[in-house]
Amino acid sequence: MIFSPNKVVALLFAPVAVWIGATALLATVGVDQLDKATAHQCLTHDWPADKAVATSKWCVANGYKI
Repeated sequence: MIFSPNKVVALLFAPVAVWIGATALLATVGVDQLDKATAHQCLTHDWPADKAVATSKWCVANGYKI
């Protein structure tokens, strides 16, 4: 079976397009969800007791309310 150059380019481009789409989705939706979860964790102090000082300092340093 012989592929035309256009088909070869299309076959090589398809996985790249999927990868770029997944990266764009993660960068928009995933980062937003992570930020919301972090804000919630800082507000509710949802961390181990032995890490309370360091984590609360991190939250304040990164602009999250505690």
